[in-house]
This record gives sequence, C-alpha cells and structure tokens, in this order.
Amino acid sequence: MRILVVEDDKIIAETLADALTKELFIVDIATDGQAGWQQAQACNYDLILLDLMLPKLDGITLCQKLRSINKKIPILLLTARDNSQDKIKGLDAGADDYVVKPFNLEELLARIRALLRRGNESASVIKKWCGLCLNPQSCEVSYNDKQLNLTPKEYEILNLLMHNTQRVFSCSVILDRVWDLEDIPTEDTVRAHIKGLRHKLKSAGAPSDLIETVYGLGYRLKQEKNNLPLKKSKKKKKNQPNISQESQQKLQQSINKIWDRVKGSISERIDVVEQAVIAGKNGKLETNLQHQAQQEAHKLAGSLGTFGLNYGSDLARKIETLLTPELPLNYAQSCHIYTLVISLRNEIYQHSNIGNKQTLNQQLKSLDAKSSTQTYLRYTDSFSQECKLLLILEDNLLAKELVQEATTKKVECMVAKNSTLLTDIDGFINHNCNFHCQDLLFSANVALLDLEIASNAEKILAKFSNQMPFLPVVVLNTQGDLSDRIKIAKLGASAYLTKQLPAAQVIDIVLDIWRKNQIPGTVMIVDDDLPTLEVIKHILTQWGIKVVTLNDERYFWKTLEDTAPDLLILDIEMPHFNGIDLCKVIRNDPHWSGIPVVFITAHKDPNIHNQIFAAGADDYLSKPFKYSDLVTRIINRIKRTPSI
Repeated sequence: MRILVVEDDKIIAETLADALTKELFIVDIATDGQAGWQQAQACNYDLILLDLMLPKLDGITLCQKLRSINKKIPILLLTARDNSQDKIKGLDAGADDYVVKPFNLEELLARIRALLRRGNESASVIKKWCGLCLNPQSCEVSYNDKQLNLTPKEYEILNLLMHNTQRVFSCSVILDRVWDLEDIPTEDTVRAHIKGLRHKLKSAGAPSDLIETVYGLGYRLKQEKNNLPLKKSKKKKKNQPNISQESQQKLQQSINKIWDRVKGSISERIDVVEQAVIAGKNGKLETNLQHQAQQEAHKLAGSLGTFGLNYGSDLARKIETLLTPELPLNYAQSCHIYTLVISLRNEIYQHSNIGNKQTLNQQLKSLDAKSSTQTYLRYTDSFSQECKLLLILEDNLLAKELVQEATTKKVECMVAKNSTLLTDIDGFINHNCNFHCQDLLFSANVALLDLEIASNAEKILAKFSNQMPFLPVVVLNTQGDLSDRIKIAKLGASAYLTKQLPAAQVIDIVLDIWRKNQIPGTVMIVDDDLPTLEVIKHILTQWGIKVVTLNDERYFWKTLEDTAPDLLILDIEMPHFNGIDLCKVIRNDPHWSGIPVVFITAHKDPNIHNQIFAAGADDYLSKPFKYSDLVTRIINRIKRTPSI
C-alpha cells in the first residue's frame, strides 16, 4: 500500500516515513501543500496524511481539492491546533480523521490501519468457509443455512477472521481492529466474545473448534482439509513477550534511532528561538525573526511530543504563544521566554542521555578542545533547587569520573578549566546581577577544588572564603598530612579529601555538605519589576530558601499573612504603595514588627537611604547588586532571625 505524507516539518515527516516503512507501506513525502497536490494527482495513494499548517497551500484547501478528485481516499489530518473550530473545518473539508500533535505514534498507526480497513473492505462479496456464510450487505451469518443470532462485536470478530482465513489474530490485534480507540476494553473481553461465538456456532451444528486457539499466539478459523495445515506453534514460554510487546519494542527502537538522527536539527530550532529572545532583551528583535522563531517553536511542539518529550512539547507551545508577532516582546517577557528555552534545552539533554553514558563521555572529551574564552562547560539536569557543583580541577580523567557520578545522582555540574581561572573566579564572585537570566544559568551552591591544579589554588580558596563565605568548598589533594590539613582548614574549606577516594564517595560527601548548608525559611519579595523578582527567586531557591514573589503591592498584607515569611525584600518605587510606607506598617504591627526587612533599590541618594533605616529597615542593596552580596546578606540575616 502507498501512503502520501504532506508535512513541512522534516523531523515529523521522516519519523512517520520510517515508522510506516517498517509497517511495509510505501511512503512518499511532500513538504508543502502545492507539492502534495501535484503528488496526489500523479500517483494513486491508499491514504494521505495531511498537516494543516502548510506553506504555499494550506491543509484545509488541499483537503477540499483532494476530495474533488477522489471521494473515497482516506485522509488523516495532523495538526498542532487543538481547538474545536479547526477540527470542524478539517472534517467539513472532507477529512476522515483528525490527530493533534504531539501524537502517540503507535496510536497514529492504529488509526491509519483502521482507515485503510474501512477503505478496502468490500461490502458486496459474500464470504464462505467450512459451512459458514457471512453476508456483509445484510450483516447476516449462517452455518449450513441455519441462521446465527450474533451481537455486533461477535459479528465483527467473525467478519475479521473470515476476511483473513490464513491469519492468526492475537487478542490485542482483535481489540485494535474491532473496538474503537476511545473505548478499548481488556483482552478478557475478547476471550469472552470468542467463547460466546463458539457456543452459538456449536448450537448451530458447527464443530466446537471451528474457531481454533493457537496457543501463545491467538485465534484463527480451523483450516479446511484441502488446505495445507499450518505447523503447530510451540507453546510460548512465560517470559517470552507477546506479539504486541515485540511490536512496541521495535517501534520504540525505531523512534530512538530517528531521534539520534534528528536531535541536531532540534537543537538548531532552539538556537533560532534563543537568538530571537536575546534580540528581544536588547530591544533589537525584528518582526521577521520573531515570526521565524514562533514557527520553529510551533514545529518543536509537534515533533518533541512524537518522541515522548511531552513536557518539552508543552514548553515549546508556551514559547510559541509568547512569540506571537502581533505582540512585540518587552524585556520582562524576553526574560521569561529565556527561562523556558533553558528548561527546554535541559529536557532535551536529559532525553538524549537516558541510559547513554557514551554521550556524556563524548561531551567530556571536549574539555581539552575548548578555548580559554570558553572556561565553563555545563552539564545541566534541571533548572530548580538542586545541588549545583562547580568543579575546579585539571585532571580530565578525574573530571569525567566525577561528572558521570554526579549526573547519576542528579547533581548539576560545571567544570572550570585552568586557563584564566583566577580571573574567571573573580568574575564569578563579583558578578553584577543586571537582571539577565542567562547570566544565572549556573550559580554554584557547592564547589570542589583540586589543590594541585595550579599555584593559585589556595588564593582561589581564600577568595571564596572571604567573599562568598556561604559557599561550601570541598578540597581534593594527593597528600593528606596534618600541616596541609591545618593550612586548608584556616583558609575556610568545608572538607578535605584525598584523591584516593572513589568518585562515588566524593559526590556523596559533596551532597551531604550541600544538604547541611540548605537554609530553612521563607523570603517574600515585593517588587513590580518582574525580571528582578525572577532573578532573586532563582538565586535564593538554590540555597533551600522558599521564595514568595509579589508584583502587585496592593495584595501585600494578605500575602504576608498567608505565607508568614521569615524575611521581607522590598522595592521603594512601586505604582500604588511606597516600599518605605510598607516597612512602617510592618514595624507598627506587634505581630510582624520583628521580621527582618531588606530593601533593594536603584536610589543612590543618601537621604533615601536614611529614610529606609528610619522606617525600620535592617539592610539595603543597591541595583545592580552583586550575586555574592545578595546571598551573603540574606542568608546571614535569616540565620540570625530567632524564629529560624
């Protein structure tokens, strides 16, 4: 049988073609509506798979044109649009069925088989077998001219067996062929219907084994004597998978191979979206680029779900909605989309590396190939509150072992190269948070430092200890004598380990130290600037702090009472109420008067600073603030709060 796939998304088109080819279909691909129309006129197809959003000629119009030349050919629509109006338009245009992207490939194949069955079954041919007579026109069945009173499902099962007299049907295949996809029962239902059929056939005088059981495989009509008997199949072992399981495994293997082939194209699509978002943050996003990015996000929403990345598909759909060309992006929206893009990249990374340590090893080989300007290499596993480990070491073999073990234990890693290391660590410590989300993709909450990477290793440890005392630093050294241990302890290291320890034990110790440094407590941030809220929340949550954000100060008191925070972060200038006035309200209330209040403000005027402290504030930070300053002040203030 020959199938035409009209789909402009190359990844989905290739996935469908590969899966259908394995089902022994002949597949042609057209990448736009006009090409699909020409192909349909040139060849006789048994079925057409048709996307709705096509270049040159849209799917609805193409469906109408196809119906004008062929009234019977099955047409199955594929689309990422899941609203009833589009579905109605598609069916009214002449489509036989409608599947929404992302779709389950196995279900799609079942729908294709169902459409082909409807198109190929002859309604006029009377079927006969061993005294059985089935009339498709009247839906009547008799045995030796004795009428049988069958239920609709019994009739359909017998009809299936009589149209395929040489074939054995498993319960799962009978379910697929006879029952609707929306209401598929269990295999016990099939067995019950077979039992009912046999009883009615026997009552009409038919032999009890007219419907044979082929043990371990399924059911078929008993072979006539003038036919060559089929070989008896051996009883299937208990641990041997059934036919449907084997089919599913082969299909999944096929999907995995396609994924390996197309994941580079997936990454390129995300690059286009990321390029548009960065241009939006810089105020330089052109309409053409925004439209292109939206189209790429639309295609990602469909293709990722096909490979089982449902969360990735949801992220892409959100990005598509936010990139509507009619709505120019502002800075806050660009920041929000960027976080979605990062989450999307992480989802794809996870999917690509499930059970595949080879991929991770290949990535680690690039450590030596990176230039000095690319100091950090990220191995992201999530974008939430998890252990984030900064590895500062030179031994590539040790780096590989540690990253492998860390990835297994859901620890996100970043490896710092030795070149320009001290300068880079200075930048990391003194980084100004100018509310650029991409600058905060990796903010380590524990560090692992090899003392033998260079002569400046102790200087690095001292810098962390003096400027980021909240960051636990675990050191590695070949030697473990007392004098070294005392010197490192004075420099503020959290743990001293020898390199003889297995990588698994090193990561376990790192995780234990990270857990002990988690800060319990809740911080409430009140600021009408969404990027500021997003950045501060991201910084604090990785230290175990629960963060509540509020961008409309009119709901301040209700949110305060509902969340009972341990610390408040306030902005000064807000549309409805001034942050200083909110602080005064807090200090006038007996229940809340003791809560620490920290201001984050862009004001440089000393008079404003005096007003902040006069209102009862405990501290303030000036925008743009340093990452290390924010974490140090907030964590120390929470630790000193009696309730904590």
